[in-house]
Amino acid sequence: MAGAGERTRGLTYSWIVLAVGAVGVVINLVDWFVEGGLEPYHVFPLLLVLWAAADLLKPARPAVARAAQGVAGVLLVAAGLAAGVPAAVALVRGEPVDWLDLILGVLTVLYAASAAAALAARLRSRQRASAVGAGSGTEPVVGEGASIGENGRHERS
Repeated sequence: MAGAGERTRGLTYSWIVLAVGAVGVVINLVDWFVEGGLEPYHVFPLLLVLWAAADLLKPARPAVARAAQGVAGVLLVAAGLAAGVPAAVALVRGEPVDWLDLILGVLTVLYAASAAAALAARLRSRQRASAVGAGSGTEPVVGEGASIGENGRHERS
């Protein structure tokens, strides 16, 4: 469990990340208006803002924090694919490749795969918990929610 000092330090870092991300968002907006074009990497300061806001909102409004994290995850995947797919197509066609965009696309695919695996594991865990909690008629097994002493008399007296 984190102490009060660690919690305060974490919130301070979140405020710093929020400020830096907000500056990046403003810079990208000015760049968009002046230069006239958006690039996939312009979304990354917004991701910083969303993740920092989610971290700051977590104690007071956990549902809003989860929504902000979800939006940030979707934006991350969209930006990574927007940069990575054209680079992968250029690689397959034998054209010059922007390697940074290709690496960003590969990392995005790995991120999406790990997020999908974590979601599948969480759903599988919930299904097991609901099956055990529904009264399947069996005694609890050690490691599946059983407390000491529930499986019989195994403790030393």
